[in-house]
Amino acid sequence: MNAKTLIKVAAYLLVYLGVPVAASKVHNETASSVLAILFIFLLIPFAIVQLVDFYRTNDGTTWFGRIFNVVFRVPLALFGLACLVGGGSIIGWVLYNVFVGRQKEYTGPSFVFGLGSFGVGVPLVLYGWYTLRSVARRQEKINLSPEEQAEFDHEEDDEDDAADVAKKPELQGGKQ
Repeated sequence: MNAKTLIKVAAYLLVYLGVPVAASKVHNETASSVLAILFIFLLIPFAIVQLVDFYRTNDGTTWFGRIFNVVFRVPLALFGLACLVGGGSIIGWVLYNVFVGRQKEYTGPSFVFGLGSFGVGVPLVLYGWYTLRSVARRQEKINLSPEEQAEFDHEEDDEDDAADVAKKPELQGGKQ
């Protein structure tokens, strides 16, 4: 690791470990509460977004990257499954209240307009499905230099030309 990466990792560790310690050492209840709220509602979601971003952009060329990709798939799959189940539950509850029996807790409209009260259920299902699919079908990206890309494209053209010659006997030099 280079120095810039080490400084970044040290700063993250200092912030994520230092804020809870600072909150526990402060004797003022208001300041301690503000630090706890800062940690829970800002730093933890920011860390989750950073981890997901690193997972999606990590090419897995280093040993750390490969280990991280394998280990991070489990919580990401659980999060996707939770979104899928939560969204499906919301959709199921709305369908039950519209078509089977209206519960007193249900405040949405009835029948046709009731189907519009799925709310966040549909986006949760879609996001959960996308997340589960991306965990299961993760494809490693291959980064080629411009010279390697040109050679790769040239080899593909040669293979296509060879396939065309094999399909058309008149291109092989003889007539049939």
